[in-house]
Amino acid sequence: MKKALLITTIICGTMAGTAFSQHTQSMQFVPSGSIFNQNDTFTVETLLTFSGYSARAVSFWLETPVVGAGFFHITAEQHFVFNGNTGPSEFGCGTSYCITDRDLGGGSQTLVPPGTLDIAHISFSITNAAPGVYTFYSTTEIPHASIVSDQDFNDNPIPQASFSITIVPEPSTFALLALAGAGLGLLAYRRRVAAFVLRSSQPHREKIFSEGAI
Repeated sequence: MKKALLITTIICGTMAGTAFSQHTQSMQFVPSGSIFNQNDTFTVETLLTFSGYSARAVSFWLETPVVGAGFFHITAEQHFVFNGNTGPSEFGCGTSYCITDRDLGGGSQTLVPPGTLDIAHISFSITNAAPGVYTFYSTTEIPHASIVSDQDFNDNPIPQASFSITIVPEPSTFALLALAGAGLGLLAYRRRVAAFVLRSSQPHREKIFSEGAI
């Protein structure tokens, strides 16, 4: 009897483990562009793909290295599948990374069937960002682990996803740099002309001095 009970327990546990191992989930971020000015705006579409179960909720945060701390702000959010907060949200910073100050996901009153879903449209603003490349990541570590909650209330971890943008100087900055470059070019040109005139007149001056000496 005990042996039969043990076998039944092992089989049930194996079946449950197999079913859970067939759960897959991933996230993708699609920004509205790749190059932006230092005081610009952009949006990010958040796509969630999952299979093997139905979902009750999704949780995710965004993090970015401290170097980009005060440059970026989430001004608004639109949620299409799971009901979530509509923003705004800021990045709270630690020693290495800055993380959004709240969960960017949401929940649903009904089970959401598996598939690929556009779950959120996130709007960003940029404030005086230094030129360079900035990368944003979905979080993976507790207490900010990004997960999908299934019909049995299991937390299915989402592998880390990321997106990058490049910040370039404002057009006015480019104009100033171009003007400065033109000024330096003109100065260098004048110096070359002056040097040429000086070299060209040198033999004539030497001839005059030579005749005067005679």
